[in-house]
Amino acid sequence: MSKNKHIKQKQHHFHWLLLLIGIVVIGAAAFGGHHFLNSGTTSLPKEVKLTAVGDSLTQGVGDPTAKGGYTHLIREKVADKNPNVRMSVANYGISGETTNQINHRVVHSKRLQNSLRQANVITITTGGNDLLKFLKANVVGLNKHQLDQKMTGYCRTYQTRVTRLFRNIRHLNRQAPIFVFGIYNPVYVYFPQVSYINNTVIHTNQITSKVINQQHGMYFVSINKQLTDGQFKTAKSRKSLEEKAAASIIAEGHNSPADIEQLLDGQPAQSNKYLSNDDHFHPNLTGYKIMTNQLYKQMVAHITWLKE
Repeated sequence: MSKNKHIKQKQHHFHWLLLLIGIVVIGAAAFGGHHFLNSGTTSLPKEVKLTAVGDSLTQGVGDPTAKGGYTHLIREKVADKNPNVRMSVANYGISGETTNQINHRVVHSKRLQNSLRQANVITITTGGNDLLKFLKANVVGLNKHQLDQKMTGYCRTYQTRVTRLFRNIRHLNRQAPIFVFGIYNPVYVYFPQVSYINNTVIHTNQITSKVINQQHGMYFVSINKQLTDGQFKTAKSRKSLEEKAAASIIAEGHNSPADIEQLLDGQPAQSNKYLSNDDHFHPNLTGYKIMTNQLYKQMVAHITWLKE
């Protein structure tokens, strides 16, 4: 073999080697670029902070485990469904607080403000104590027309208060999705024929939902149907419940307003299996699980790093 031919063969092999190396490099770069571009959309956050603010439903009153009701259960559910997500929860629930009192803490508590600012998710419970205060003040001694007038004023005042609360929370955190629970009627099972209590609950939830729709990234979590009706899930069972309640009142000669006032103070004759036996007012563990499931459904619908 001539020297020139040998040199040409070496050059030929060298060109093929360079081509092969080039293909490998280009392929590796393409794979790496694809992985880099997609990692931002598919990777799950390692740490997620949930700040819960509100009344006794956030505090977890009625939870027999004393772990914080839905705030503890949602952390467990997120971890179970999403093993790559680690959620921490800061619970700022105080039993008995009205919307104004919750808002006062949001405005004046530096600790709560810092927690809200740092949160990736925010949950709120409010409205129940506003309604309870209204009913206790107006349930006795008013006819239907007077009560309707009072309810109109209550709804207007509540809308102003809840609007202020939601705006103040959103001002502290522009990005985090905010999930707001509705309220329920804790005395329906004990006094099902008193429709104006149910109506006031419905009006309160409608106002809360309306104000939520005026804010970006806020979502309503409905619990009224599940916790109000309790184990009486069918129309037939609810009709039977109402008939028994009416018969009991006629037989015992009860005065409706006085009875309702007693029930609002936690003295029922019937049992709602989703509410605590201690006060017949707050959810028990089953009730808090219902709240958790409803919350998680909304979170999955609006948070990309969660899954069903």
